[in-house]
Amino acid sequence: MNISFIIPCYNCEDYIQKNIYKLYNKLKNLKIKYEIILIDDCSTDKTFIYINELKNKVLKLKILRNTRNFGKSFSLIKGTRVCKYKHVIFIDCDLPYFKSIYSVIKYLKINDMVIINRRKRGSRMENYKLNLYQLLRILLGYLVNNFIRTWFNITIRDTQAGLKGFVKPKNFSRIKFVSKRFFFDLELILFFIFSKKKIFSLQTIYSVDRNSNINFFNLIKNFEILKELIKICVNYKSMNEKINNFLR
Repeated sequence: MNISFIIPCYNCEDYIQKNIYKLYNKLKNLKIKYEIILIDDCSTDKTFIYINELKNKVLKLKILRNTRNFGKSFSLIKGTRVCKYKHVIFIDCDLPYFKSIYSVIKYLKINDMVIINRRKRGSRMENYKLNLYQLLRILLGYLVNNFIRTWFNITIRDTQAGLKGFVKPKNFSRIKFVSKRFFFDLELILFFIFSKKKIFSLQTIYSVDRNSNINFFNLIKNFEILKELIKICVNYKSMNEKINNFLR
């Protein structure tokens, strides 16, 4: 099995080298061919310097950098367009779902897409300590996911978890996605649903990095999440028709 692992990075200087070594040591012991693609989203710290230091230490590593901060979705789309293998796995750079990577690889052999479901029975968070930030993040995630399920009439309960595997659609570069920053995961899942592809939802054990660079309050303040989700909702009615035309 040949797999491209795509990892978007932004201001993660504190842990990026440690996590890439951790991933690399796991992959080299598996019987797969792989490449690791890191896309730096124009970090303002030393992230890009640190990942470049990995060039001669981590085999099969490809490093890309955006000309400015475009967002996670842009980086994922960019990585998927340049990757060389048809099996693709997205991983968040803080590796919150590290323990589930092998399971995603395993089930991707017999499915078109494998997604992590933090709300599936059996899933749990490690080292869980509730604080205001975590409480607000959980509440927002619950509201967004329930809205997505209702609006798009889908049964998938968790579209945004940062570990997904899928078989790259043919002519991927022709697909026009609305999302630029936050909801490429959702659009990709909808593409697979409308294409009648086989999707497997996987329970997980995960952790949350307290040093994550995501600032909850800034995201809410600038309304970018809400604006992008509304844009996808507005385009939803024509999305199915566009996909059917694409598949012909």
